[in-house]
Amino acid sequence: MATEARGAATPYSTIVLGATGNVGNRIVQLLIRTPLCTRVVAVTRRRTGTFTDPKVSELVVDMDRLEAEVTPHARGIDIALVAFGVGRGTAKMPPEEVRRIEVGYPLAFCRAVRAGGVRVCAVMTAAGADADSRMAYARVIGEKQKAIEAVGFEDLAVFRPAVMLGNSNTPGLLNRAMPLVDWLLPARYHSIHTHDLARAMVTRSEQTLFAMRQRATPVAPTRTILEYPEMKPFFVDGDRDDH
Repeated sequence: MATEARGAATPYSTIVLGATGNVGNRIVQLLIRTPLCTRVVAVTRRRTGTFTDPKVSELVVDMDRLEAEVTPHARGIDIALVAFGVGRGTAKMPPEEVRRIEVGYPLAFCRAVRAGGVRVCAVMTAAGADADSRMAYARVIGEKQKAIEAVGFEDLAVFRPAVMLGNSNTPGLLNRAMPLVDWLLPARYHSIHTHDLARAMVTRSEQTLFAMRQRATPVAPTRTILEYPEMKPFFVDGDRDDH
């Protein structure tokens, strides 16, 4: 399969929700350095000027009209990457606002890109996501995952990180302590650097697209959940900084 997938390694395009966040920004930087990725559409709520590479274009949208405004721009796009969420301050926000940001916006984006013809989608949720959880945040993230699964991508990969290192929302002490105690935790709860997560999302999506292009006949839609053990094979030694 790997040899066949390499044979289908042809140029592709991407659209990213959350491109200015900790993980999303790293995703875009990786795509910029990926020769086969020829176009990146970064969906933002305001013009940022963050990305100067000519392959990146910012699509500024009204987040409350996200589905209608994104759909026309998703035509011809191959891969959608979702690294969008509340981040710092969840506990201070009303539950309905958290749900709107964590579930409503990503779901609207996924519906838009699927309507535009996107085949492969990778979405970031969180370890412990469970729509039936007693913990409010885990329950909301579980609802997000369940809602996006129903959109019907040909391939959906759900990435569920635990504590993220190199993340502005992660306290410095936790950044330093987690690698020292990971061995005490189940593998699914091991800490992960934001760059490694971004690398896993980009590489897995790329490989999946190439494999799909190689197949002569379509197959049933697939959904794959990736926690730390499943993401680790995509990490590249020496490929990230420690910030």
